[in-house]
Amino acid sequence: MVFALYSVVCAICVLQAQAWRLQPTEPFPSPVLSRDEPILQAVFRSIDTSISEAAQSKPVPWNTNITSFSIAVTSSSQTLWTSSHTASVPGDYAGSPPSNVSADTYFRIASISKVFTVLAALIEQEAQNWTLKDPITKWVPELLQTSNPHLVDWEDISLESLASQLSDGQSDLIDPFEDRQYGFNNPVEVGLPPVDSDEVPPCGENRPGTRPCTRKEILDGLITRPPLFEPNDQATYSNMNFVLLGFALQALSGQSYEEILNQRIFQPLGMERSRLTKPPDGQGVIPNATNDWNADIGTYGPTGGIYTTASDLMKLARAILNHKLLNKSTTNAWFKPHSYSPSWSFAYGMPWEIFRSSDLLPDSNRIQTIITKAGGLRGYSSQLLLLPEYNIGIIVLVAGDGHALAWLREEILKAVVPAVDAIARQQAAERFSGTYVSPDTHMNSSISMEVQGSSRLMLTSWISNGTDFLATYVKMSQQTSGSPGPGKVQLMPSDTNRGSNGDVWRAQFVADELPAAAGVIDMHLVTDVDTFTYAARSVEEFVFAMDSGRIASEVHLPGLRTTLTKQQQQPEKAVSDAWDRTIWNLMRPLSL
Repeated sequence: MVFALYSVVCAICVLQAQAWRLQPTEPFPSPVLSRDEPILQAVFRSIDTSISEAAQSKPVPWNTNITSFSIAVTSSSQTLWTSSHTASVPGDYAGSPPSNVSADTYFRIASISKVFTVLAALIEQEAQNWTLKDPITKWVPELLQTSNPHLVDWEDISLESLASQLSDGQSDLIDPFEDRQYGFNNPVEVGLPPVDSDEVPPCGENRPGTRPCTRKEILDGLITRPPLFEPNDQATYSNMNFVLLGFALQALSGQSYEEILNQRIFQPLGMERSRLTKPPDGQGVIPNATNDWNADIGTYGPTGGIYTTASDLMKLARAILNHKLLNKSTTNAWFKPHSYSPSWSFAYGMPWEIFRSSDLLPDSNRIQTIITKAGGLRGYSSQLLLLPEYNIGIIVLVAGDGHALAWLREEILKAVVPAVDAIARQQAAERFSGTYVSPDTHMNSSISMEVQGSSRLMLTSWISNGTDFLATYVKMSQQTSGSPGPGKVQLMPSDTNRGSNGDVWRAQFVADELPAAAGVIDMHLVTDVDTFTYAARSVEEFVFAMDSGRIASEVHLPGLRTTLTKQQQQPEKAVSDAWDRTIWNLMRPLSL
């Protein structure tokens, strides 16, 4: 069903499909989304149908009988959709019986906890209580050691290095063979040599045969370990980085990690169902499989200790997208990669796992950036996904068979992203498309623009003082960009404004194809904007004045020293009505 709707959205998207090789990202402002939007309602009904079919033993790559989940999609302002499923075969509950899973059911979110740890660290930086450039030894002096070149020099490792997985690769102290997580009762039986008991780590994450490590045990273990890499050289996943970051936060604040989260994040956001201590069993979900519901991971709390719900994670997602706890500049920087991985499409952030894909829009190769953090403990798999381009967040919480996580995530992404992109495109068309003319009839200046295809607001005409300025601009851009072939001029939102009613866009030349001589190094800078100025003012800046309904009424061109008024005979309402009818006619067969 989702695939069918995916195809429907394709049909909606293809207004004037063009297979361009270069398509700049984020070509439209983030859409204003509502749970009452017909296309979103149809998308969510379709996903619900797919989930229902899967729960009724439709062939899927996960065990539906023992798997519960809670999933949600939110905009920056409201919950758009939630869906939950309760396993038919529950696990072992003590003290209180299980209840049906909902958006308010507790799950263990494991490494998503790292997002909270980094967020708390960034809040402290904005308050100028510290800087993430501080070395970890400033806040955890026990890591200082004599100059042994064969051990980690912790003075070279900053808080930022820890948060971005760029320390030196130190992983857990726990011995995976000793905690039996792979089912080995005796390591010698699988070819490992016998060792003395004093060589085995005495602690870990409170799995069978271990107990949580104390702060002293962790630090004593770390200062005797050799480095894996040079600091800031290679990223590799490390839980220990966030344990240390938690120690630093506690040293700075004089509070426990739980007090830090309560004061800085949980309480300000109203996250009343988020905690580090285990909630009553009946308020959570316990799978009928080996699980860590009862595991107290102690000092590992900053790396994976939080219990929470889909509802509370939506509050977190909205706060991040709305810059509620951090300013916009800090949030923008927080979403950027800090290091690459062996994959073209994946990079490490703080502590984000950042993916880029050109497969989500069926009629476009435009790249989508997805800011994510996944988490996993035995019996629990989870993922938080943010798409800042559309101001949406997606939460997937699974208890039971972890293979369900990827299946659910893909179902949601492939249905939701084309739908919200279509809404963004239509809203841009309604607000900005049309012809703008100088009120001074002696000037003979005008601009026409329209949304074309799946990824651009295009200039179709640009006359300045009776001259075809669009042709002039294209010629200049071809010479500057090294792309002499044909192309188009699109407007790109700059996410800035001039006062409460002024939306700022930038003109940008986009070549249809790269030059034939382009080789290993491609110098075509698709986001090389504001390259042309005239008398110290940008020729490429377009400042739209918006009316009370957020519809453009005029556009100011600073470089050309003119303001053009939108022609009211443009039938925006008729266009909108036709679009609504098209969507409805295409969705009607999907109505359930």
